[in-house]
Amino acid sequence: MKINMGIDVGGTKVLVLVLDNNYNILSRAKGKTLKGGATPEETCGAIKNLADDALEKAGAKWSDIVDLGVAVPTSIDPQSGEAFLSPALGWKNIPIRKIMSKTLGRELVIENDANCGTLAEHVKGAAKPFKNVVGFFVGTGLGGGIIINGELYRGARGLAGELGHETIKFNGRKCGCGKRGCLEAYCSKTAFAATLHKNVESKNRKTVLSKTSSAKFKNLRSSDLAEAYFDGDELVREVLEDGFYMLGLATANVVSILDPECIVYGGGVVEALGNSIIKPIKQGFSENLFGKKSSNTCLVISELGDDAVPMGAMINAKMRGKN
Repeated sequence: MKINMGIDVGGTKVLVLVLDNNYNILSRAKGKTLKGGATPEETCGAIKNLADDALEKAGAKWSDIVDLGVAVPTSIDPQSGEAFLSPALGWKNIPIRKIMSKTLGRELVIENDANCGTLAEHVKGAAKPFKNVVGFFVGTGLGGGIIINGELYRGARGLAGELGHETIKFNGRKCGCGKRGCLEAYCSKTAFAATLHKNVESKNRKTVLSKTSSAKFKNLRSSDLAEAYFDGDELVREVLEDGFYMLGLATANVVSILDPECIVYGGGVVEALGNSIIKPIKQGFSENLFGKKSSNTCLVISELGDDAVPMGAMINAKMRGKN
């Protein structure tokens, strides 16, 4: 039995997929990302337990795996496999490929999560018809990926596509990376939670989420945001639409630089909200675009949803081979 595996290590969850060579999903396992100061070794140990579970569900063994890809929320040095910086996991200059390979007991290919998601949408999902694609993935943070002429673009040191840390407002909100004014500080689950907290505490605004979330909305789920949004919660709608307008503005910046045919939006928050967030994105896009009609660029929602990132990790491993 020959199979493949893709692993998505997110800021709040880990998702493992076992797939065949045609990208059909044979099994999956999902769990929470270790928090509370967990070491990279401990995080990788928990990931192995989930991978064992996924293999058992598929009736497979580790020796059956042909290609193994892992996606993480940070840029990766393509030579050393070192994770540059992941505020979500508390990683900085961590030799994560070496640690994970040792824990899982085999070679693997490791890549930035949004790069993987964009690659999957290009190969198998909403951006399949296009050769030049940019992806924005909105979850705990905000990541990006770039496809140029059908190839994933990583840049000179693997740092290309960090679109969440594009500065969209000078001296703006503080981002988890330490900078100010990053897109991620305006459009991400972390940003939405912080903005809701500020409005409730400082401006005495009301939201139904105050009843279901912990202090500072730190346990806020994408499904909570979506439910409140669709129920017409005024504050939630305002916060989300403002955030996705900023994403549209950032999209206009990227289109001015790269001129892609297609922009694809994914991640847990986008999956929960679906096409409802396209309107504020398009508004931010069209009002800030230079030099071309907004209709010349296709803006689409991810077709693969939660599976995009781990599937892309596996596709990336298959394309690159062992590194």
